[in-house]
Amino acid sequence: MSLSTGMAAAVMPTEGVERQKAAAMEEFLVRHPLAAGADAGAARLVSANGDEVEVPAQMFDVLRQISAMLARGDGVAISAVSRELTTTEAAKLLGMSRPTLVRLLENGAIASHRVGSHRRLFLRDVLAFRQRQMDERRKSYEALMWESDALGFTDDV
Repeated sequence: MSLSTGMAAAVMPTEGVERQKAAAMEEFLVRHPLAAGADAGAARLVSANGDEVEVPAQMFDVLRQISAMLARGDGVAISAVSRELTTTEAAKLLGMSRPTLVRLLENGAIASHRVGSHRRLFLRDVLAFRQRQMDERRKSYEALMWESDALGFTDDV
């Protein structure tokens, strides 16, 4: 199946033997040196008739994540994303309203450009913003935990 931009494919949750196979695949992929970031050579995909192809590191990670989701019994949806996004697509990807995104664009928090009268964002800029937001949240959480420890708060009820 080939996906065009805006299309999606779904794999429904599995049970029984198929779920066990997904779990076995996840265990295999987690043990592979590529999963640990090691440069131990490329993973290869081999067909039943012996044809083979190298699996790029990025695709290896996607396979690992998908197999983990299926092993848990979750379904998976895969969607093609264009390199250039509308404000509606970018807002959906970031999990925020379009007006909130537009305010961020007007404040210069995320780079954008215009195509005619419409704003467009490059996917790389949206993903970079999302990573910055996650990093800031993690730093704030860690600072809060340090402060909590310094004040002697505990998790005990």
